[in-house]
Parts: sequence; structure tokens; C-alpha cells
Amino acid sequence: MTKENCFDNGFLTDSKQWKKTIKENDLKRAEESRASLQALTEKAERERAANQELFNKALLKTRKEEEKKRAIELEKAKARALNKVEEEYEKHGVKSSKTEKLENAYRSTLRNLRGLDD
Repeated sequence: MTKENCFDNGFLTDSKQWKKTIKENDLKRAEESRASLQALTEKAERERAANQELFNKALLKTRKEEEKKRAIELEKAKARALNKVEEEYEKHGVKSSKTEKLENAYRSTLRNLRGLDD
């Protein structure tokens, strides 16, 4: 048995070849690991981007709904305030446009009734 030959049974007869094979296998495994990690990273990035897009859509939808709700509440508040002001003025004898329209409608209805001015 020589210094170069570790085993004479044919498994590992050359220590240089043995080291070369181990190094090649290590490099191959390292490259496979890198490729696998890269694939996982890319998949995670795609999922993150998709989730971010969904989150942004949900956020935008919520914002639009809140703005719409705010506009409706603002209109209701304006109507309540206007009614309150008109009620105050009507207490002091000033007719609102709503009251004037109602009185005009009553006058028109009364004019069209037959038999009152016979």
C-alpha cells in the first residue's frame, strides 16, 4: 500500500481524486442550496408584492367608503342646521322657501276647487 492509496479495495484509491470529488460535491450542493434559496426568496417577494397590492386596494376602498360616508354625514348636518335656522326665523314671522312653496301649493289647490267661488 502506497502513501497515495488509502484503500486497495477500489473505493478510494487516490487521495487527490477523493479530495476533488468531495470538493465538487460540496460545490454542487452549495449551488443547489443557493438556487433553492433564490427560488424561495423570489417566491416570497412575489407573495409579498401580491399581498401589498391587496392591502393597498383594501385601504383605498376603505378610504373611499369613509369619504363617501363623511360627505353624507356632512350633507345631513347641513340640512339639520338649515332647518334649525329656518325654524328660528319662522318663529319670528319670516317664511322659509319651504313654507312659501307649501302655501303656493295650497293656494293653487284651492283655486282649482269648484264651488268655492260660485
